[in-house]
Amino acid sequence: MVIDIKQQLLSDAADFCAKTGLSKARLATIVVNDGKFFARLERGGGFTAATYEKFMAYFRAHAEGA
Repeated sequence: MVIDIKQQLLSDAADFCAKTGLSKARLATIVVNDGKFFARLERGGGFTAATYEKFMAYFRAHAEGA
């Protein structure tokens, strides 16, 4: 099974935002100081492994609030 980490990040972010009430733009601003991050991803943009890890660490650290 091939895991598409871009789709995984988009899915995890959508789930997190649905549970917390944050917008994806606000989440991206908090984590990577870039409110347009998810809009760019949805238009085909990319990201680094370090950025992916920042989001995963944020999701883990704030899982109890989600």
